[in-house]
Amino acid sequence: MEEGLLREISQRYLVPFFSGAELEGRSAASSAREETVAFRDPVSIAFKVTRNDNYRLTLKRAQPFAQMDGTTVPEIAVVRAFIDVVAPMGEALESSLKDDLLLTFSRRVVAKAMSSAEERESTLLSGIDQLAQWSNRLYEGSAISAAIGFRHRPQAGRPTLGEISEHDFAAVISNGHDTLLEFDFSGRFISHAALSADDKPAPYCPFRQAPIADWTAKDEERRRVALCLNRGGEILVFRDRQLLFARRSGRWSFLTHEPIITQMGTPHDMEIRRAVYETCLDASFARTGACIGIVSSSHIAEWQNTVVNEDDHVQLGESVKARTIRQMIRAKKFQALDRRLRQELVAIDGATVLSHEGTLLAVGAILRIPGGSTSGGRLAAAKRLSALGLGIKVSQDGGITGFRPGRDEPAFQLM
Repeated sequence: MEEGLLREISQRYLVPFFSGAELEGRSAASSAREETVAFRDPVSIAFKVTRNDNYRLTLKRAQPFAQMDGTTVPEIAVVRAFIDVVAPMGEALESSLKDDLLLTFSRRVVAKAMSSAEERESTLLSGIDQLAQWSNRLYEGSAISAAIGFRHRPQAGRPTLGEISEHDFAAVISNGHDTLLEFDFSGRFISHAALSADDKPAPYCPFRQAPIADWTAKDEERRRVALCLNRGGEILVFRDRQLLFARRSGRWSFLTHEPIITQMGTPHDMEIRRAVYETCLDASFARTGACIGIVSSSHIAEWQNTVVNEDDHVQLGESVKARTIRQMIRAKKFQALDRRLRQELVAIDGATVLSHEGTLLAVGAILRIPGGSTSGGRLAAAKRLSALGLGIKVSQDGGITGFRPGRDEPAFQLM
């Protein structure tokens, strides 16, 4: 494929999958001996369409890409899916049909990345397309929320997803958070599933969809895939108890979880990091937004100079807010609180500040921001908190951005 065309398509449809990623400005020379997709280094993935192409483009970002054994679907698998979708379209993409072919290109990459010889790409694609149709409709004046699950339990003679979805009732017999419609990987109906939350709900997904994520636990090494449409019109894709893809505002993002937790850097306790990450996901999909700071052990004496109002101090404040929150948390560390309470605390306007041990230091806090800041309120607050250890901004449109000391560029970005 001609380099300029691949660069154009990659810029429009591959780069948006990976928050914080970009294409290098210049390609690298390549021979037929080199793979079409390969790591160049931990933060760079080189790719081309065919072995005979004499160049490779490079996708890079500040944070390392996940390795093959580090996550269920690493980023490099998404790049391979992208190339697998592009390759057969080569000649057509150079014709007047290009824009028509690319119109719904990203959802094919998602289906390809989630499929295998047993998990049919075409079936997953039909499920994504069905939820996309429902996302543009109302049922009796309300947005539709629904979920579809695929598992290895072949059915014969049962109605198909396509046949069922031709009828209006199909849009309201699952609710998108704890009920779903089960189909086999040929798209034939199995059953309706009413789900209950696990004692330890799946960590790498929004709490509200945890029952659906738990449903995707493997059937004796055979995978399940679940697709969910929420009332915000977002499509979420789950496998192996994780949220792996999300379509928000018409744009698909790919989520890798452990690499983000690694990039936090602070605190050392991984349980606290995971609890904070879970809460960021919950705030993101609840569309409440949040600003969270974690104070490292070396800066623990400095946080009170950053939190302006003593009434925001949880442990010592005598305001109604401080006393109420103390009664709610009952001296528990942040990581020991119920996820629903954590999400509600960070939704309070202002910053939530934690110690490196998980002690809740301040909630809904107003911060002392240096003069001359041109950032928005949450972004400026997250950058200020990063001087103490780690600052995280969750915007109301769902994006998650983290900052560490001494760096103006984000340490990590998601969606």
